[in-house]
Amino acid sequence: MGLRLVIAEKPSLARAIAEGLGGGTKSGQLEAGGYVITNAFGHILEQAPPDDYLKMRPGAHLDESGNLKKGWRWDDLPIIPEEWIKKPVEKAADQLKKIGLYLKQADLVVHAGDPDREGQLLIDEILEYFHYKGPVQRVWLASMDAASVKKAFATLRDNQEYRFLSIAAECRSRADWLIGMNLSRAWTIRNHQKLSVGRVQTPTLALVVQRDLEIEAFRPKSYYEVVAHLSVEQGLFKARWKPSAEEADSPAFDTEGRLIDKTFADRVAAAGKAASKGTVAQHQQQDKTSQAPLPFSLSALQKTASARWGISAKGVLDACQSLYEKKLTTYPRTDCRYLPEEQFVDAARIIGSLQEQSFVTKMVDGTELSPGRKHAAWNTGKITAHHAIIPTGARPSSLDQDETHIYHAICQSYLALFAPPEKYKSTQVVVHLGLDSASAPMEWVASGKRVIDPGWKRLFGAEDAQEEEEGDDGQIPPMQKGDPTQCQETRVVSKETRPPARFTDGTLIDAMSNIHKMVQDPEARARLKENAGIGTEATRAAILETLNEKGFIQSKGKQLISTPLGRAFIAKMTPTIKDPVMTARWESVLDGISAGKVEMRTFMAGIEKQVTQSLENVPCDVVPNQHVEACPICAAPFSVLRKESTKKAGNFYWVCDNPDRPHEKLSDDNGRPGKPFEPRAELPLENGDGPKCPKCKIPTFHMVTNTEKKKPYWRCRKCSKSWWPGDPDTEGKPTLGTAWPSR
Repeated sequence: MGLRLVIAEKPSLARAIAEGLGGGTKSGQLEAGGYVITNAFGHILEQAPPDDYLKMRPGAHLDESGNLKKGWRWDDLPIIPEEWIKKPVEKAADQLKKIGLYLKQADLVVHAGDPDREGQLLIDEILEYFHYKGPVQRVWLASMDAASVKKAFATLRDNQEYRFLSIAAECRSRADWLIGMNLSRAWTIRNHQKLSVGRVQTPTLALVVQRDLEIEAFRPKSYYEVVAHLSVEQGLFKARWKPSAEEADSPAFDTEGRLIDKTFADRVAAAGKAASKGTVAQHQQQDKTSQAPLPFSLSALQKTASARWGISAKGVLDACQSLYEKKLTTYPRTDCRYLPEEQFVDAARIIGSLQEQSFVTKMVDGTELSPGRKHAAWNTGKITAHHAIIPTGARPSSLDQDETHIYHAICQSYLALFAPPEKYKSTQVVVHLGLDSASAPMEWVASGKRVIDPGWKRLFGAEDAQEEEEGDDGQIPPMQKGDPTQCQETRVVSKETRPPARFTDGTLIDAMSNIHKMVQDPEARARLKENAGIGTEATRAAILETLNEKGFIQSKGKQLISTPLGRAFIAKMTPTIKDPVMTARWESVLDGISAGKVEMRTFMAGIEKQVTQSLENVPCDVVPNQHVEACPICAAPFSVLRKESTKKAGNFYWVCDNPDRPHEKLSDDNGRPGKPFEPRAELPLENGDGPKCPKCKIPTFHMVTNTEKKKPYWRCRKCSKSWWPGDPDTEGKPTLGTAWPSR
């Protein structure tokens, strides 16, 4: 009998399957239940780079050795593969080779990818890469506990039933490649600056730019609240004036319902003071409770860590990954905040272990924890590919500062699930003043909250129950409906509107996750909400890093601020590319592909058309005054760039980056390319040639500097690279030394 092989998406899943089936490591490999278990490391195959397709084109720009010449060219666009190629991810090449050896022996494969589109493709593409033709079954694992693993392996299904999920994921991958590779090259070529375009990163940058522009355009507006200091038999309290429907509809109020007329506000205050006496028209008091928040998803943890400790999104992901690898916490790249009910039995063990750790003793001290208390977070039906991040109960040995903060937050969040709810009394009061007036009485409202028992909030440093009732309007003394009131004082409180806050790593991650809140189209809004925004838990931190590295945004303390380049880039970008609605529309079609209702070629044809049309509208003036349409020497389009001298500020020159015809730099003529610089005098060599240029494979020329020292150097006339002389070689000929950095 041949090998029965399980291919899991990642090592942790492979170990969970082995443990769940009652096996372990034998002869250096995981075995259980008659299966050999191996794993990928997430995607271990990736789309081939554009050059792999360009070098196969008729008329490709090849050098003397038959290799594709370096450089991006406008006439290469668009790059739309006829046959798509997958290549091994470099760091996973050895593991891929190992899986290939297993597949040669396999009579049966069990596909153990995550239960989603990407998980389906991840294993399917490996099987396709090795042309595996044997039977394949699919195990659908939403949880990794032993009971769930055994149940899932008892109900294996034919992998062909899920083929449309794989096709949809492949469509998403190819579409992202087409958008990113083509438009990034196009924007870079036309602007002589490395610019990056992407379905997720460009709308994310647009969020930052839009927020910054709103802040800068913001002008504070004054508005007013009228407050009365009232008394009842048991004490004093504050109440705010509530306008009638007719008053709220008057010009004294803005469209947001704020009172903006100071004269009107003064009249209200005077009328309230004149009314003097009143009565408690309504008094509602309710006993309420609040449960602990759901445990963390990665984005929720990133938002919390950014606000509490200023840790970047990538810093949180790195810390979570380290804690996961140290087996202290569960899988970090999750967008789910729920836990499988099957794992509830582990609660007592985990709580007990955490309570024994000095790390959290102070936090837990005095808080009643019950392993039997079942929070709403335990809901298997709401589990996606992974559950929320929780501690495993293992004890930490050495953690750095970020890991300590993150581990503490995860433990705190988990323990709060087993603490009692917060208990408080909520009070709503309505007072009528001026009952003896001929006109309608004035209405004043107050609200308050009195904590009876902080419950789970003690874990977060909340104080014990408060004696006084606190709320929006301060302390609310005891009273009943019908009690008489006396107005002691009224006053007008001046306030100003505030601009929105700038984004931080945490709030931008949160905005990406909840991008639907910023979309007007109802259908797109619903789709984005359903798919948890743009990007994934695994990629959002990297998107922020990319925007920073490309110079689109910069960090100032915790704040993320768009740069002039980022703003110019978004201002010129095609509206559909920077709009998150594009993702929503993709998802609608991808759902149709997943259900077998839409063909792959239909979706891809639309993406190819979109790319081609977008190339027609790529501007060449993102960086102002730094370009011309074509080089005056070689006529290459969008090839010359104005640069400032590194030796003398205010001196400019022009460089042509046409890789097919290198030539001299050009002088600057009032902001336009001028005459080419004269080549420096060449000195003849004794033996007629210089060392060959490593790049161009042609002899270099012996040159001297224009300084008084007339220092000799070597220069390639084709690529213009220059070197200081090196030591003589064994044949007595001069050699290339240290290369000069390109200007």
